[in-house]
Amino acid sequence: MEIYSPKDFPLPFDTAITIGAFDGIHLGHRALFQETFKISELKGLVPLVVTFNPHPRKVIQPHLELKLLTTLEEKLELLEREGFSRVVVLPFTKALAEITADLFVEKYLVDYLRAKAVVIGFNFRFGRSRTGDTELLKNLGQKYGFQVTEVPPVKLEDKTISSTLIRETLKKGEVEKASKMLGRNYTLIGKVISGKGRGKKLGFPTANLLIPSEKLIPAQGVYAVWVYLDFQRFPGALNIGYNPTFDEKELSIEVHILDLNGDMDLYNQALKVEFVKFIRGEKKFSSIEELIQQISQDCQLIRKVLI
Repeated sequence: MEIYSPKDFPLPFDTAITIGAFDGIHLGHRALFQETFKISELKGLVPLVVTFNPHPRKVIQPHLELKLLTTLEEKLELLEREGFSRVVVLPFTKALAEITADLFVEKYLVDYLRAKAVVIGFNFRFGRSRTGDTELLKNLGQKYGFQVTEVPPVKLEDKTISSTLIRETLKKGEVEKASKMLGRNYTLIGKVISGKGRGKKLGFPTANLLIPSEKLIPAQGVYAVWVYLDFQRFPGALNIGYNPTFDEKELSIEVHILDLNGDMDLYNQALKVEFVKFIRGEKKFSSIEELIQQISQDCQLIRKVLI
């Protein structure tokens, strides 16, 4: 995949572009991508995704502490899987946010990106204070010679699929519903760090994961997950929480990998976990024995869910 930045402008080819933050790469985004590929083939243009880093809301509304469904690396990997061989990553700055809608079109879409076709979602806004809309873009398209195609929303259970809705769904622990909107299972990728070793003492050794601070963590509880390690896939029990039985103060994300060779050293390795099903909420147990019994039941249920 070729990744372009402003140093590569103007691009050396005419393009059909779709532009947005594209956090999560969900089914709504995929509808835009399909239309972009269709138009690019019809018109003999290069299909191109234009996205931003950091997410625009992190610059415009930094106080909201937005958590992301995909890091930039994850987003680029997913875009490549969608079939894009070229992506433009625009650094989103306060200066870029202040460019007027008209100037953004003239400078970026026309001069820099050589857009001959632009594919947008139903709620697309651009330019200073988000004053640019579909009507303005179509008018400017007539002026500068590019086609504008607006793609209608994609819905699930009468709700428009959006990154915001998926974030809200994951915060409730509804990972199955989130997976339907994403078109794939939600994932976390983290490095294995040293923990307290408590899981091993209980008979269920766990890998403690360090997750990038910008990533959205689903609701606290136990989940059935797939764990990817060295191109292998293992069933796993993932716990997100504060381990109330032991009165811990810091959130931990730890996974017990079923069917893993007990001698394998996971420390410092990167693991990808794929959420499949919410099993239960976090609970404080009255004894260690009760906790061990519950973990054993969780693992049995997770094995049935995944295998």
